[in-house]
Amino acid sequence: MCRLFALVAERSKSPELPDLMVQFREQSKQHPHGWGFGWYFSGAPQVEKSPAAAFEDPQFMTTCMSADSNIVIAHIRKSSGTPRTPENTHPFFYGDYIFAHNGSVHAKKDLADLLPKEYRDRIQGQTDSERLFYWFLYHIEQRGDIIQGIKEAVEYIKENKGPETSALNFVMSDGEAVYAYRSAYCKLDHYSLMYRIREETEKYPGRSIIISSQRLSRGDWHALNNNTLLVVDKMLDFEKHSF
Repeated sequence: MCRLFALVAERSKSPELPDLMVQFREQSKQHPHGWGFGWYFSGAPQVEKSPAAAFEDPQFMTTCMSADSNIVIAHIRKSSGTPRTPENTHPFFYGDYIFAHNGSVHAKKDLADLLPKEYRDRIQGQTDSERLFYWFLYHIEQRGDIIQGIKEAVEYIKENKGPETSALNFVMSDGEAVYAYRSAYCKLDHYSLMYRIREETEKYPGRSIIISSQRLSRGDWHALNNNTLLVVDKMLDFEKHSF
């Protein structure tokens, strides 16, 4: 059980991010097992993370202020049993991709065992979330298409999920767009995912789209339906896919 966040903004280093992260950090009192940020600098992923509780760690807001990017992903963790280590803390990244997950995923066969060795050897921690990340990357690279790769990877898990699978909620980016998916199998109120389209204001220049596990500010928030992928590009154009 974790909390997810993603921001796609017209302006890099969006002025609203620190205000949103003050609220996001408060949620770490219930999710105290680590925090992380992912963003892009000169097109390359930058990830900073810590197994410390965000509400106790001053580095959380310092890192937030460093995230000079149109796309920012953040995560606060509540462990389902794996150790509190940097390797088990989200987000994960490889190549152009940054990924953070909420929920537990247990296929009938361990996803790592189904991956080719080159993908399996990249896994550094013990979480099902990191295995899920490389499961997605494998299918994306096999299909040569992000949406179709995600769909294929999700369909296998749905057809082969074990009883401990709770949710397949995640946010992911390739530096060009954010992909936010919600698929909850229990506790639908907890395993939520929603988004808000923010128009330019005097306080916050430039438009943005905010994605979060729960509301972080005032305004009109839209719940993402179950089994739905939201895709938001850097022009703030967005589309939804159901699978």
